[in-house]
Amino acid sequence: MSSEVQIARLALQSIGDRFDIASLTEASPEAEQVNLVFDNVRDMVLREHPWKFARKYSTPASLSGVVPGNWDYMFSYPSDALRVLRIVNPLGDDQPPIRFEIARNSSDARVILCNESEPTLEYTQQITDPQQFDPQFITALAYRLAQYIAMPITGDRQIMADMKQLADAEISKAQATDANEGFEAPRPAEATWIAARA
Repeated sequence: MSSEVQIARLALQSIGDRFDIASLTEASPEAEQVNLVFDNVRDMVLREHPWKFARKYSTPASLSGVVPGNWDYMFSYPSDALRVLRIVNPLGDDQPPIRFEIARNSSDARVILCNESEPTLEYTQQITDPQQFDPQFITALAYRLAQYIAMPITGDRQIMADMKQLADAEISKAQATDANEGFEAPRPAEATWIAARA
């Protein structure tokens, strides 16, 4: 089973075998740099793809008050969500996607706006326990972490560039494997208004 320390050690090993740590709380430049970026890099890689190990479904809490824009309903953004992927169409996945918007309401709370009275969300959950990560995700995350700590630790831009190239390749492989696990019926093409947002 993996841990944050093991992922950090994989990242440090990638940028040079003279760098190592025993704990993320130790007083070393390596641990300091890892701690500075670890959570953000992990969440960034999780947001990049609808990883199946992090996929979650839930019905958000309805909110009262003035609904922003031209929407009928307003719901709380799940506290454990990193990226809302879609609102599940109750008529089936072969039906057109249900429109929604992520915004902030008058209370400055992050909300989900839509025209469904009881939506079921599909979203990427913020998984912080490395033991729940897919093995390929762990390798990909380690290389992406290596990319972000390479420059402050080694001062070598070429190592940073090499780590980015390796991270891009490992993430692409992990995403392809993840996408090919299980069977999902093809969904209809995205409406032009969705494609325009990307």
